[in-house]
Amino acid sequence: MMIRITGGMLRAGRSLVGLSQQEVADRACVSRPSLTTWEGSSGSIPNANARALDRVVSALEAEGVRFAVDGVFLQRPAPMTSTIVQSEALA
Repeated sequence: MMIRITGGMLRAGRSLVGLSQQEVADRACVSRPSLTTWEGSSGSIPNANARALDRVVSALEAEGVRFAVDGVFLQRPAPMTSTIVQSEALA
Protein backbone atom coordinates (compact mmCIF):
# COMPACT_ATOMS: atom_id res chain seq x y z
CA MET A 1 0.00 0.00 0.00
CA MET A 2 1.29 3.42 -0.91
CA ILE A 3 0.98 6.13 1.72
CA ARG A 4 0.28 9.63 0.44
CA ILE A 5 2.42 11.91 2.57
CA THR A 6 1.13 15.45 2.90
CA GLY A 7 2.89 18.60 4.00
CA GLY A 8 1.00 18.46 7.28
CA MET A 9 2.33 14.95 7.89
CA LEU A 10 5.90 16.14 7.30
CA ARG A 11 5.38 18.98 9.78
CA ALA A 12 3.77 16.64 12.33
CA GLY A 13 6.60 14.12 12.01
CA ARG A 14 9.21 16.81 12.49
CA SER A 15 7.38 18.14 15.55
CA LEU A 16 7.11 14.67 17.08
CA VAL A 17 10.87 14.30 17.16
CA GLY A 18 11.57 17.91 18.12
CA LEU A 19 13.69 18.84 15.12
CA SER A 20 13.84 22.26 13.52
CA GLN A 21 13.23 22.71 9.80
CA GLN A 22 16.94 23.45 9.39
CA GLU A 23 17.95 20.23 11.15
CA VAL A 24 15.69 18.12 8.93
CA ALA A 25 16.79 20.01 5.81
CA ASP A 26 20.46 19.44 6.68
CA ARG A 27 19.93 15.72 7.31
CA ALA A 28 17.97 15.33 4.07
CA CYS A 29 20.32 17.53 1.98
CA VAL A 30 17.51 19.86 0.92
CA SER A 31 17.12 23.59 1.46
CA ARG A 32 15.18 24.87 4.45
CA PRO A 33 13.00 27.10 2.20
CA SER A 34 12.02 24.00 0.20
CA LEU A 35 11.05 22.14 3.36
CA THR A 36 9.08 25.17 4.56
CA THR A 37 7.18 25.24 1.26
CA TRP A 38 6.47 21.49 1.38
CA GLU A 39 5.24 21.64 4.97
CA GLY A 40 3.06 24.61 4.01
CA SER A 41 1.15 22.49 1.50
CA SER A 42 -0.83 21.28 4.55
CA GLY A 43 -3.30 18.60 3.48
CA SER A 44 -2.01 18.18 -0.04
CA ILE A 45 0.92 16.26 -1.43
CA PRO A 46 3.97 18.54 -1.62
CA ASN A 47 5.01 19.66 -5.08
CA ALA A 48 8.52 18.28 -4.67
CA ASN A 49 11.13 16.23 -6.46
CA ALA A 50 10.40 12.62 -5.47
CA ARG A 51 14.02 11.92 -4.48
CA ALA A 52 14.25 15.02 -2.30
CA LEU A 53 10.96 14.20 -0.61
CA ASP A 54 12.15 10.63 -0.05
CA ARG A 55 15.28 11.97 1.69
CA VAL A 56 13.13 14.06 4.04
CA VAL A 57 10.89 11.08 4.83
CA SER A 58 13.97 8.88 5.40
CA ALA A 59 15.54 11.47 7.73
CA LEU A 60 12.35 11.57 9.82
CA GLU A 61 11.97 7.79 9.81
CA ALA A 62 15.57 7.49 11.05
CA GLU A 63 14.41 9.43 14.12
CA GLY A 64 11.52 7.03 14.77
CA VAL A 65 8.71 8.71 12.83
CA ARG A 66 6.31 6.30 11.13
CA PHE A 67 3.96 7.47 8.39
CA ALA A 68 0.69 5.55 8.06
CA VAL A 69 -2.59 5.87 6.23
CA ASP A 70 -4.24 7.06 9.44
CA GLY A 71 -1.57 9.52 10.56
CA VAL A 72 1.96 10.06 11.78
CA PHE A 73 3.34 8.25 14.80
CA LEU A 74 6.50 8.16 16.85
CA GLN A 75 7.83 4.65 17.19
CA ARG A 76 10.24 4.38 20.08
CA PRO A 77 12.17 1.26 20.95
CA ALA A 78 10.65 -0.70 23.81
CA PRO A 79 12.14 0.30 27.15
CA MET A 80 14.95 -1.91 28.35
CA THR A 81 13.92 -4.07 31.27
CA SER A 82 16.32 -6.00 33.35
CA THR A 83 15.76 -8.97 35.51
CA ILE A 84 17.86 -9.13 38.62
CA VAL A 85 18.66 -12.63 39.67
CA GLN A 86 20.05 -12.93 43.14
CA SER A 87 22.06 -15.99 43.85
CA GLU A 88 21.43 -17.78 47.12
CA ALA A 89 25.18 -17.91 47.59
CA LEU A 90 25.31 -14.10 47.65
CA ALA A 91 22.29 -13.70 49.93
